[in-house]
Amino acid sequence: MDNTSKIETGSRYFIYCRKSSDSEDKQIASLPDQIKVMTELAHKLKLKIVDSLQEKKSAFKIGRPVFNQMIERISRGEADAVLCWDPSRIARNSKDSGNFIYLMDEGKLKELRTPNKTFYNTADDKMMLNVEFTMTKKYSDDLSVNVHRGNRHKFFDLKEWGGVAKPGYLNYTDPLTKENHIKTDPDRFEMIQKAILRILDGTHTPMESLRELNNKGYTTRKTKSLGGRHLSRASFYRILADSFYCGVMKRKVGDNREVGKGSHEPMISEAQFDLLQIRLGKKGKPRYGKNNFPYKNLLKCGECGGSVTCEEKYQIICPTCKTKFHKGKKTDECPNCHMKIEEMKDPKLLHYIFYHCTKRVHKDCSQGSITLENMEKEIDYKLQKFEIDQDYRDFAIDHLKELNTAEEQEQETLRDRLNKRLEETNWSINNLIRLRTRRENVNDYENEDKQKAYDEEEDRLLAEKKLLKKQIDEVDGQQIERLEMAKETFDFAYYARHYFATGDVLTKTKILARLGSNLTIKDKEFHIEGENAFFLIEKGKKEIADIINSLEPEEIPNNSKGLLALEPVCQSWRRRWDSNPRVLSNTRFPGVRHKPLGDSSLGESIISYYSISSKDSKEFTVLLGLQAGF
Repeated sequence: MDNTSKIETGSRYFIYCRKSSDSEDKQIASLPDQIKVMTELAHKLKLKIVDSLQEKKSAFKIGRPVFNQMIERISRGEADAVLCWDPSRIARNSKDSGNFIYLMDEGKLKELRTPNKTFYNTADDKMMLNVEFTMTKKYSDDLSVNVHRGNRHKFFDLKEWGGVAKPGYLNYTDPLTKENHIKTDPDRFEMIQKAILRILDGTHTPMESLRELNNKGYTTRKTKSLGGRHLSRASFYRILADSFYCGVMKRKVGDNREVGKGSHEPMISEAQFDLLQIRLGKKGKPRYGKNNFPYKNLLKCGECGGSVTCEEKYQIICPTCKTKFHKGKKTDECPNCHMKIEEMKDPKLLHYIFYHCTKRVHKDCSQGSITLENMEKEIDYKLQKFEIDQDYRDFAIDHLKELNTAEEQEQETLRDRLNKRLEETNWSINNLIRLRTRRENVNDYENEDKQKAYDEEEDRLLAEKKLLKKQIDEVDGQQIERLEMAKETFDFAYYARHYFATGDVLTKTKILARLGSNLTIKDKEFHIEGENAFFLIEKGKKEIADIINSLEPEEIPNNSKGLLALEPVCQSWRRRWDSNPRVLSNTRFPGVRHKPLGDSSLGESIISYYSISSKDSKEFTVLLGLQAGF
């Protein structure tokens, strides 16, 4: 039935139009379109319009000023009906929708009219309107969840900034994929970068750098209503304190603050950002908290076994009075001449990170502290001991594959033997079942000794079957597991030192964790206890170096004049192997045949100058760094 027949004479209408900039209203008509349609509908139906209201505000949360004014005016009796585009324009939250329906319950609101449907002040219509409001709220809730999920995916997985581009960057939409990205602003990126570097170089204070930036023609990005002006002091300081410019993104979700590494091009490094925050005085914002120091959770005190904590300290030497003072959280000036830190030109900054015992286990622990710099020198020295080059790593892995091929035959023999025993066990179990199910044995249930013997034999066979299956599974996975473990060991020995020098906090901590399980600090030194594959590589490198050094002559005679006379003869010689190559003596590897040595790395010496006989392959593999098994 057409709802127009139910129009009550004398109803006074508010036209209410709303458009949100949120993604929930992408498919909703614009405010001018809504006003046009509602006005035409009112003219067609000859409705009495009291006022036309419109606002740009999301209805997902309460607090819309125009909507609240309309509710108050309806309560005062200025109007008793509302004309709008859709029920979703009225409310997307339970409080506003409840207030709207409550006006109907009180009789102050007679109807809500839309182009497609009219909701009167009846029980059925109020129920249907409540359902419409519930559906719009459900849609908004689902949309909010999906948007948060998408933002989180973009932030952590794609490592992209999802908001408005910061100064120096631009929002960019790929014309093919229609995906939004962040790219550098060709007109402003380099100008801001140079302004920051001037502060880091110590030649300019922040304000001097800002004035020079604006004097060189910097203007903010032009939008519809803003932009096109010089950079303000507040905006410049926000840029200087924003870790986005060193590649670290931060966002706040509810009460939680999330941090992630961005894929955008940074203006400065993380180390430069940390120094910049000190130069800003109290206006700076540290990039990390106490829990972001490397190695802290891995280390123990070597004396009392307690936990190890860290302290970060910055000291500044005032360029005016040469006073050295500690930079605390609230320190913003020199304690002697009272010059502001942000106004200092080229102050000397000293940065220290100390690791020391917490003294919670024994408050009288006598251990002092060690600096991060000294500890990383010790770690790098230990990594250097078992560092191998690419040739050495490739040779070792190829040799392991050869040994693995040889062991496959042994493993196949063992697997066949275990499978045969498993078949025999299954045959015994089947025979036992047939024996127990014979008619005379089934009827002989009163013979407890016989039944007990059956049970014991069944338990033994089932346990043996389970053990054989486990052994077969271990044989199948043992080879691959050992080979992968050995390859991972050699890869780590090849890459570890490089990644330790260039990696971030998490990478360095993971590398240290792989070195050993008992990592302690004692007597201001870093200690690693316990043997593992890396220390076997270190041992093997030393033994091979000893072998090579033992082959070098103690003295090299100088016969250059005599050799010149043989030069015509030498030119006619062809390079080839001796017909009877010498065998190394007094070494652990009597099967290693010697070839001429030259200036080369350890890995090249092994590959180019030694051929390993199969007789010594297992012992030599242990020397290369395998833990066990081959």
